[in-house]
Amino acid sequence: MSLYKNLLAYKRKSLYKVARTRKDSKLNVGTDYQEIGLFQRMVSKHIQRNTTLNDFIGFLNDYLLNILNGNRFLKGYKNYTVKKDDKYIR
Repeated sequence: MSLYKNLLAYKRKSLYKVARTRKDSKLNVGTDYQEIGLFQRMVSKHIQRNTTLNDFIGFLNDYLLNILNGNRFLKGYKNYTVKKDDKYIR
């Protein structure tokens, strides 16, 4: 039994959301830090060699990105002219 089994299940991408935006070519939408990672770029590779610290950095990265994306969600929620599922809000 793994400690991390289904821990990050909320990050799975829905097939419906992918199909909804598959032909969008948006410019100037910012960097997708979900793919790159914030802490993986800031912390040295020497520290990342330890698997325990690397997992902890992954959890911190996920937590920080959820906080940042929450602000984007609230900005889109209060604006009635934007579609509710639009994830390209700056």
